[in-house]
This record gives sequence, C-alpha cells and structure tokens, in this order.
Amino acid sequence: MRIKYQITLLFTVLVTGILLFLCLLVYFISVGNQRGESIRKLQTRSHTTIDLLTKVPGINNKLLQDIDKKLFSHLQQQSCIIVYDSSYREIYRYTDSGAASVTTDIIVLRKIAKGKDYFYQEKNRDVLALKFRDGANDYVVVSAAADKRGMEKLARLRKILSISFASGIIVTIFIGLLFSFNLLIPLKRMSKEMQEINSQNLVRRINARKNKDEINELVSNFNHLLDRLQNSFEIQKKFISNASHELLTPLTSVLSELDVILQKDRSNEDYKSVINSVHNDVKNLADLTKNLLEIAKASGESGGVELGKFRIDELMMRLPVELRKMNQAYSVNLDFNNVPDDESKVLVFGNSGLLYSAVSNIVINACKYSEDHTAAVTLKFFEDQIQIIIDDNGPGIKEEDLPFIFNPFYRGRNGLDKHGFGLGLSLAQRIIKFHKGSITATNKTSQGVTFIVSVPVA
Repeated sequence: MRIKYQITLLFTVLVTGILLFLCLLVYFISVGNQRGESIRKLQTRSHTTIDLLTKVPGINNKLLQDIDKKLFSHLQQQSCIIVYDSSYREIYRYTDSGAASVTTDIIVLRKIAKGKDYFYQEKNRDVLALKFRDGANDYVVVSAAADKRGMEKLARLRKILSISFASGIIVTIFIGLLFSFNLLIPLKRMSKEMQEINSQNLVRRINARKNKDEINELVSNFNHLLDRLQNSFEIQKKFISNASHELLTPLTSVLSELDVILQKDRSNEDYKSVINSVHNDVKNLADLTKNLLEIAKASGESGGVELGKFRIDELMMRLPVELRKMNQAYSVNLDFNNVPDDESKVLVFGNSGLLYSAVSNIVINACKYSEDHTAAVTLKFFEDQIQIIIDDNGPGIKEEDLPFIFNPFYRGRNGLDKHGFGLGLSLAQRIIKFHKGSITATNKTSQGVTFIVSVPVA
C-alpha cells in the first residue's frame, strides 16, 4: 500500500475512533439524563400520591384515581401506581386505560421496606419503588410509566449521531487524502530530482526547503551522501587512471626493450643488460601490484581477514631486522621505555600482518628520506589507546603537499627524486582506519617529519 493511502487510513481510523467515542459518550450521557428525568417524574408522582392519600382528610381511592388520571396522564403514558401498607397489602392502585399492571415480587417489597429504593424496567416502562413513613405507618409506593417523549428524543438523537458519524467518516477520508497528498508533495519532488541523478551527473543536488523540518534534514543528509559518493567516484577515477599509468609504464618499457633486442642478434653482454633491465621493470611491476592488492584488501570488510589480539611492542621489534634485510643502510631506533606492566594495555585487536605493513611503510619512508637513513620509533601507552610515533631527519614535506600525502599515487615535491609509487602512505592510512585508528603527519620545527599513529587498546 502506498504511503499516502496508509496515512489516509491511519488518519481515518484515528478520527473515526474519536468520533465514535464522542457519539457514544453523548448518547449514553443523554440516556442517563433521560433515565434520571424519568426517575424524578416517578418520584414526584409517588410523593404526590402518598401525600394525597395520607394527609388529605376524607379522600378516597375513587377521588384519588380521578386526580391521578387528570394530573399525570398527559405527562406519562401507560402509567401505573400501587400503594402498599406495612403488611404489604395493597391499599391503592391506579392504572391507565389499556396499560398493564405492575407485578411486584414480595422479596422486592421487603427490600424496599428496609429503606432501599429500587428502580428497574419492565415491558418498556420505568418502574420505581419507594418507602414512605407517615407517623407510625410505613408505606411502599410502586410507580411505573413509559416516557415516550424521552424515548422519542433518544431516537432522534441516535439518528442525528448516526448521520453525523457517517458524514464525519466521509469528511475525514477526504481530508485525510488531501492531507497525505500535501504532505508527500516534497517527497514526490525529491523522488523526481533523485531520478535525474546518476553516475555521470553526481554534481546535481536536491534543493532544500526553507522549513527546518525532518524532510529538510533528509534532503541535507542525502546531499551529504552525494558529496561523499562524488568524492569517492573522483578518487576512484583518479586511482584507476594513476594505477593504469603506473602499470603501463613498466610494461611499455619491457615491451620496448624486448622489441629492440629482437630486431637482430646481440652479444651476451647486451642480452644480460636487457634481461637485468627487464628484471628491474618486472620487479617494480610486482611491487606495484602487491601494493595495489594490499590497498584493495585494506579497503574491504573484515570478514575475509584473520583478526586477533597481539602485543604491539613485539610487532614493532621486527622492524630493525626486517628493514636491515631490505637495505643494509636502513636503521631503526626503538623506544619502549614506558611499557606498562599490565599486558592488556599493550594488546591491539586486528590483523598483525596488515598493521605491520602499514607501520613498516611509514618507517621505510622515514629511512629513505633521512640523511642518515635512520628512523626513530617510539611507543606511548595511554588508558584507551596506543601511539606509534615515527620521526625522521629528512627534508620534511612542503606545507602545500601535507593535505594530499595520503592520496594514492601522490608524491610530494621533495620526494620526486626517490624511487616509489606514492602508495605507501595511502595503504598505511587505509590499514590504520581498518583498525579503527588514525594517522597524522606534521613537520618538525628543526628538520624532518613526525608521523603519529593511534590505535585503540584491545
């Protein structure tokens, strides 16, 4: 069911419920009032009859019946009144012509004699039984009548309420449809504008309304989502373009050298030279492919990556030996002076291989750009996080390059003379984010750059 019809249905059900409650409330209040009015009339008649019977000297039943007939017959229909003495003997009775008499049980009379008024309905007539005391004598008066005027009023009220209820439902449905259509106009406009947005038209945005309501908030959040998608698409396009270029360069070089060497017979020295050159190009291509695969792995979900707890200090101790194997000139100074005694404070949850790859990429850059090829790695432990601080004494990073150093294939002006692809810092940032951490880079006041990697304690 469409939302506009759901809103209309809900609105109709709620209003119908309220209307039904009000109609029933009015009707039952009117029924109560009508019953109260009928009881008051019966009480008045009972009082009048007993007063005439006991306080007027010389009155007899015939005279009292004539008075009842003339005084009350035009007010109530099918009336009947019976008076009993203390022995429950009938001493007076009046019944309208054609009206049925009232049958009163002796048990009811005894209850009334104890001082309890009794009201009930019999054959569409209201019956009221009362006890009276006149000096030493007790009397029980049972009066009955059909309040046709009251019943006619209730019948008219039922008709009016039924018509009003039905009309209210029709009006509610109409207003509900109108309300839902007007309410969904902004959403229809949003839907229409969304249909015009595609991957080739990501610069398009949905116009926000002036009202600061939930719909405007939805529009704002959707526009922010488009901003992030556009940025991701642009980064992806740039990444694909740069990756294609970087992959094509060594392949082109290999093909060119092979084409040249195959044009005619060469000496063994020429073949060796070409083979060495091709070997270097293929090695660069393998390194580049490995970096690209690691970036793809670090950018994915954690479902395919083995995760667990490991000590960060033990992981960092691998750096000096591993980097020395890579380049004999590289040196790493480790500072673990404030390692806490509580082992839980040095544990990190994640993938040790990925995190080591991220930190080693930063340390390799530090050794590469330092004048003495030395990097300083310091571990600092806090209550809920661990900081890995990497310092070098190289030329630093130009301020205009700092905001872009974590972009794939971006290389600062100070590093263009060094071998690399511009993927190390991008890979490191993705891996650290994968571990719910952060990385920052700042130039030191003297010389070099400081990288601070923060990861949460397991």
